[in-house]
Amino acid sequence: MEKGKINKSSIGLMKGMIMILLGLGLLFYPGFTLVSVTRLVAVLLLVKGGMAGLILLLSRNQRSNPSMLLELFFDVGIGLLILYNPGGTISFFVVILAIWALIGGLLMAFSFNTLRKAGLTSWGLFLNSIIALSFGFVLIFEPLRGGMALATLIGAFALAYGIVNLLSVVFQKRA
Repeated sequence: MEKGKINKSSIGLMKGMIMILLGLGLLFYPGFTLVSVTRLVAVLLLVKGGMAGLILLLSRNQRSNPSMLLELFFDVGIGLLILYNPGGTISFFVVILAIWALIGGLLMAFSFNTLRKAGLTSWGLFLNSIIALSFGFVLIFEPLRGGMALATLIGAFALAYGIVNLLSVVFQKRA
């Protein structure tokens, strides 16, 4: 490998290490990590909005670009809103996820009922609808606890993903 070049295994190692760190953070410090990641997203939105503003300034002699102006206001506005209230943003996301789970659970229950009437029973579909509805109700009525539980699940996933990624890079090098 030439000096200064990044290869696939280096990227795989970095990705694995970042996922492991994120996973450990979410497992052991879920609230702090969620707020930190939320703030990072806010800063990225502010930078993106700032770049849109810079592009608008540099291209002011050309035709105006309304979509770029809209992007500027949207990114900066959402970024400032998230920075101002990261906990509210997390709760909002959890409530959106809860609504998705409730609607999905209801649709699965209706599908089960339709299949049952047609003589086709799918108890897996019925159980999945119960799980989705339960998950949705827990998230709606306890969004902060639900957010912590989600952080823990995402942390476990990120940790496992990072470990598998690192192992695949190590074993790929040996092969």
